[in-house]
Order: sequence, then C-alpha cells, then structure tokens
Amino acid sequence: MFFDPSRPADPAPGKSDAGIHPTDEDVVRTLFEIEKASMPRPEPAASVEPEPVFSGASRGLLWLQATAIAVALGVLGYYFAGSRVASLTAGFNSSRNRVGRTPVSRTVNRSAQAEAEQLLSRVAAGDSEAADQVLVQSPNWTGKTTRAPTADQQILTALNLPNLHAREAAVQAELALDGVPLSDAGFNMLERAVGNPSQRIWALWMLGALGNRGIDPVHTAKIIGAYLADSDVNVRAAAVNGLAILATDETIPMLLDRFRNDPSPIVQERAACGLAESGMYTHEQRMTAATSLVGWLDDSTLSPGQRAWTAQALGDISGQHFGPDSVAWRNWYQSTRR
Repeated sequence: MFFDPSRPADPAPGKSDAGIHPTDEDVVRTLFEIEKASMPRPEPAASVEPEPVFSGASRGLLWLQATAIAVALGVLGYYFAGSRVASLTAGFNSSRNRVGRTPVSRTVNRSAQAEAEQLLSRVAAGDSEAADQVLVQSPNWTGKTTRAPTADQQILTALNLPNLHAREAAVQAELALDGVPLSDAGFNMLERAVGNPSQRIWALWMLGALGNRGIDPVHTAKIIGAYLADSDVNVRAAAVNGLAILATDETIPMLLDRFRNDPSPIVQERAACGLAESGMYTHEQRMTAATSLVGWLDDSTLSPGQRAWTAQALGDISGQHFGPDSVAWRNWYQSTRR
C-alpha cells in the first residue's frame, strides 16, 4: 500500500485512536531517530583537504530525513491526541544542515579557525561577552575558516540557546565560516546559489541568516517566499526555516499561512516550531503570532495534529500549560492585552 506522509496512519479496523497511547520510551526513541536522521554527514577536516562537492547522494539524505520525520508523526500524533505534550524545540527542527552547501575550496587560516572555535565554544556555554566578540570578529573569518565538525557543533548548540544574542552570534559566525560575506556580494552569491537545485536547501537558510544580519531583508524575504509553494517538500521546509531565521515582521503571516495551509505535516510542524521557539523571532513577534494561534484552537478545519501543535506553540511562547483548553488560552491571551 502506498504510504502518504501527509496524512496520519489509520488506526486498526474497529479500534478507536483514543485508546492508542505510546509509552514515553516510544516517544523518546522516535524523537531520537528523527534527530539522528537530521544530523549532518561527517566531512574531512577542511584544514587539510578542500570541502567536498556534494553529489546526488545529498538529496537522498534529505529524503531519508523527511521520511523519518513523516513516519514519526504518526506516533507523535497519537502522543498529542492523548494530551501528553512533547516540546517543540529549536534543535529538533533546525534545517541548518550542510547538505547542498556551496562547494568551496579554500586554504584555512589555522589561527583564525582556532579563534573562531574558541569564541564559539564560549558562546555555546552562554558567555555573552564572547557573543559580542563573535559579532565583531567574525567578518574577519570569512574566506579563512570553515564550518568544521567542532565549530559546527558549537554553532548548533548556540542556535539552540534561549538567549537571542547568542543566536545572533551563531548566525553571523555560520555565514563567515561558510564563506558568505556580510555585504551585497554575499547576497549575490546566495541569490545565484538558490537558483541551483543542488545548493538550494543550504542557500535558503543562509539567505535568511544574511537578511537577519541586515543585508537586504526585504528582497531576501521575497526570494525565500517564492519557494514556499515548491513541489519539493524539503525545499518548502527549508524556505520556512529560512524565513524563521530572517525573522522580520513581514514573515510572520507567511509562516502562519504555511502552518495552516501547507499539505505536508513536515512543513506545518516546522512553521509551528519557527513561530514558537526556533529561529530568530523576538518574544514580541511570537506574541503577534499567538493572536492567530489562539483563534485556531477550536478550528475544525485544522487536523488534530495542527490543533495539537497550535496548543504546544502557545505553550512554548507563553510558558503556560493549558493543553487543548481553548477557553483557558483565550483568557490568558486577553490578560496579556490589559
């Protein structure tokens, strides 16, 4: 039978899904498998070898990631339906993977690489002063450093910190380590890359990062937004993540639309996560998204999974735990308007 990842698995004939609740161990195992499938593939150290040119195998990895997430959604859907709420986390849906990255051959400056990794290690540990230094020093790393495994993990850790300042430093460092300058030249480089299917996934995320750092965010949003209707679910998901990294006010309705109207639960979930906790939105911007989310809790046109993600997104934004209780959420929202 053909498996359609856009719809949850049907319960066994004659059984109600209300009685199906996987154990906590099942859910943890499922989340672990998703995260493992989403991990970037290891690469040789760039200090001794140029970065590899990615082949068609890269797209195969993306498909495996999508398949793992889609299969897991069936388990998570039942988990949500049983009112046992899992967290939408920044790391779970970060699409800043290296698949499709522009192949660049450059000589790594060992001193600059060591400085970058030392500062990023401090940022990942929550050092605000180190984040300041990264924002000042990282433009000097461009073309001299690489996102080697150590730096890559440090950036990922910093991107998952609740502190927005640390995330800003991580985003800017990632641009530098991938050789993208904070300039119109960097924008033109990524605009060309996004037109290349083999580089598109990488370029959509990096365009969002560049726009977040102040390089033509309006034009950047238009370019990324053009891929929200792409036939490839992986491209649409990458576009959603790119918009969450860009994090301008104009991108909030775009993510709300994809959460509500995209046919893929993968894209829906990433949009919810971007609005709730991932990406670079401020708390005030997330509260703007909450205006729509509160109104959707009782919307019968949304799937059960979408309604569960709506409640969980509100929980992540607010720090409150009202589950699917729409009355409690409306009361909470009204209390924030006073």
